[in-house]
Parts: sequence; structure tokens; C-alpha cells
Amino acid sequence: MNIQFYSKNIELNTQIKSYVQEKIGGLEKYDSQIIDCRIDLSKNIHHKKGDVYRVEVNIKLAHNKKLIRAVVMAENLMSGIDQVKDKLQRQITKTKDKIKNR
Repeated sequence: MNIQFYSKNIELNTQIKSYVQEKIGGLEKYDSQIIDCRIDLSKNIHHKKGDVYRVEVNIKLAHNKKLIRAVVMAENLMSGIDQVKDKLQRQITKTKDKIKNR
């Protein structure tokens, strides 16, 4: 899987990249037809809530040329990545089940 990183107001270090590759890269066991993955990480500063992180992931599947997308807003970057992974996992299994049932 080809993973592209984009960030806004966050400096991406190797720890964040390896954590994302571990979590998002693990989605290949649910569907081996994943071609590309684009990950957008950004940090929004709210004057009342403090730092809010936005994690957006777009995944392209090869077998039906479908785009799967998930967006999460969280107070912690790592928990946002975990939440996005769970959403994507549900969407991938749902899409794969629809293909099997046809």
C-alpha cells in the first residue's frame, strides 16, 4: 500500500509516521485490493477547547474503484488515528461483504 502524508500545523516525526503505518497499514488484512492511501493530519486551535486534531484518511480500492473516506476530530492525535482506523475497518468489511453477496 502506498501511503501519502499531508500535514497542516503539525510537524510529522518518525514516531507519528510509524504509528500511522502500523494502524492504517494493518487494514490490508481486511482487503488486499487497497491501492493508495492519503492521510491528512491537521491541528486546529480553538480558544475555548484548546488543541483539536483532525485526521482524514482516503483509501482507493482496486477491485471496484471505490473511494473510502473517514474523518475524525479528536483532542489527541493518537486516539484520532485509532478512531479513523476503526471507521475504515467497518467500511472496508461492509464493502467487501457487498461484493461477496453479488
